[in-house]
Amino acid sequence: MRRTQLTLALLASLSIASATAELQTPLDPADYRLDQLGLMQGHPPPADKQVTAANYLMQFPNLRWAFHHMRELLPSRNIHRAGKPVQPWPQGTDQHSQIDALRFDGPDGEALSFADYLSRTYADATLILHNGEVIYEAYHEGMPAHHPHMLWSVTKSFTGLLATQLIHEGVLDADALVTDYLPELAESGWQGASVQQVLNMTADIDYNEIYGDEKSNVLEYAMAANMAPAPADFTGYRNLTDYLPSIGRGPGEHGREFIYRTVHTEVLGWVLRRASQQSVSELISERLWQQLGAEHDAYLLLDSKGTEWAGAGLNVTLRDLARIGELMRNQGNWQGNQVIAPEVVETITNGADREAFKASGRDFMPGFSYRNQWWISHDNDGSYYALGVHGQMIHVNPSTNTVVVRFSSHPEASSAVTMLYTLPAMAALADYLR
Repeated sequence: MRRTQLTLALLASLSIASATAELQTPLDPADYRLDQLGLMQGHPPPADKQVTAANYLMQFPNLRWAFHHMRELLPSRNIHRAGKPVQPWPQGTDQHSQIDALRFDGPDGEALSFADYLSRTYADATLILHNGEVIYEAYHEGMPAHHPHMLWSVTKSFTGLLATQLIHEGVLDADALVTDYLPELAESGWQGASVQQVLNMTADIDYNEIYGDEKSNVLEYAMAANMAPAPADFTGYRNLTDYLPSIGRGPGEHGREFIYRTVHTEVLGWVLRRASQQSVSELISERLWQQLGAEHDAYLLLDSKGTEWAGAGLNVTLRDLARIGELMRNQGNWQGNQVIAPEVVETITNGADREAFKASGRDFMPGFSYRNQWWISHDNDGSYYALGVHGQMIHVNPSTNTVVVRFSSHPEASSAVTMLYTLPAMAALADYLR
């Protein structure tokens, strides 16, 4: 494999931005409204308006169309809602105008409104629940409400939630070694690591996921997952179950430091499939979608062998994503049905070692920890997040009984950009709703 050629191609195609880079002056979102771009219009669309698997991340603003059409670009597996009765959302008093007008200081001290926050983060759709009622729902830039949207790493929080529930039920042993479930990894960097260390991303492996680093292993991961077509001269692994065993041991000790690495979640997904004898899609369908009365089927993207991306590939609609936030806020209870054990939610939201978190270099999330694939703020409200690149988010504030879910298509991938706006915006919203 010619590394330089591959690096240049994939850094472009993955829109990778450094997690530690200083905030750059963004493009004007008003110039990139989805409903005015004309992408994929016509029969056939003009060549310069076609979105494909090869260009959906390489050529902004193609991702604004792609993120709610991913199954038209890449193979996927359906997550069936199984024809269950839809559980409608109670409608509260519409507070759209009041919330849009909320003021806070942005990352550079600039006075911003909540509406500015949504625009600056290239929000595609936003829904806010207060006391279980919809008080704000908006589909920006022409996004249809019924379209499932790409969640990227919010997917990890689904995988972590399911794993924590299976641990609670005794189906999965948090203290067992990963290799007890996956002997295929006996010679890999996960040798000697426990399931819990993988859940918390504290197992140390020889893998770099620093966005913007031309030596980042995320490039090989992307090719193995089938996120984009591999260059013709690519000689690396082209599916996840071949690729994961090739990752070696890091120089450190398992369990000491949190370093964010998506491949941990791909291993976790493999462990879930092995322990439960079900696919991740089946687990989401049976344990979440059918139980929560989801409005629409969801889907997971697949590698070339049909392995689901447990760390990045989930696509759901906005209202259905809000069900996960509300389920967590209510300690796993959904309209009187205990879908997830309250002990599971407590385990996650108690958080993990905040000192271990500092090793990640995520200075834009001060005081946070990472527990079972969720981001725990440890703020006075006990708020926590599921986060995905390009701005995807679930935010839960138990103290104000608030859930916020957002789809976005920010041209820069890293949460280092969007979280600088999100943290003060969520604080302003919490103060308003108190």
